[in-house]
Amino acid sequence: MLNSTTRRLLAAFLALLSGPPALGSDEPEPVHWAYSSFFGTGWYQVDANRSVFVLRLSPRQVLSRPAFEDGDRTLGVEIHYPLTLGMHNLDFEDLPGNLYPSNFGTASFTPGVDLEIPITSRFSLRPSVRAGMGIEFESKDKAWIWEAGVKGRYTLPASRVQWSLLGEVNVAGHNADGAPADHVSGLLFGFEARQPLRREFRGQGWDLNWHASYAFLDRELRFDNGDGTYRSVNDIIQLSIALSPRDRNFRFWGWSPEQLGLGIKFSPDGEFAAVTFSSRSWFSK
Repeated sequence: MLNSTTRRLLAAFLALLSGPPALGSDEPEPVHWAYSSFFGTGWYQVDANRSVFVLRLSPRQVLSRPAFEDGDRTLGVEIHYPLTLGMHNLDFEDLPGNLYPSNFGTASFTPGVDLEIPITSRFSLRPSVRAGMGIEFESKDKAWIWEAGVKGRYTLPASRVQWSLLGEVNVAGHNADGAPADHVSGLLFGFEARQPLRREFRGQGWDLNWHASYAFLDRELRFDNGDGTYRSVNDIIQLSIALSPRDRNFRFWGWSPEQLGLGIKFSPDGEFAAVTFSSRSWFSK
């Protein structure tokens, strides 16, 4: 997807953001289960022997909503309480000396704060920070988990289809029982579009929401094949489409998602693939 010179420049930039590597980490460790808390709800698969189903529930408390009127800005503040459940299936049973369970479950709780800063009427920044703990139920191993990042969105001048340019810099890491501390940084850029549908249903207008983005990681995420070899991923493409009511949220027995939709994530080399679920825009989730 990117040439080698561009990859090296991006990796160097992200390394400056994420700080020095963990001591004794000349070779990257295989991906730890704690990283499942950073992925959204969906089904993820690496090659043919590893799959993970992730359910991420993220209730939030809105303290103030962002606004930019007549040059005056109001800061948006939200408290998030994300709970992530993961079911990991590792198909390593036929390999000699296998020490992995065929499947195991994980859970993590990583509360945090999101700010939304309207720089202008079209351009907003959204810094966020999360920190908490996760547990793997099979071994009872625990991990401290954290992430921080800044998203940006610039909305182009209005037309029938509303286009926005997206960007993000983030870093995520963990400190787990029996494993060295680890972190990984990412850089994302892409776009989203909100397309009004011409037909109404029961007097309600509807929109289609499109998203496309490319994320580059500062180092490869290595997935253990169980036989001494690894599958490595360091860039991910995401495409999604969702339906949303134009002037309100959905309403389902106390749950009010902004939109409902599906997406795919995949690495350009085909080593990683996922089907994801969307209930709000990328910028605010």
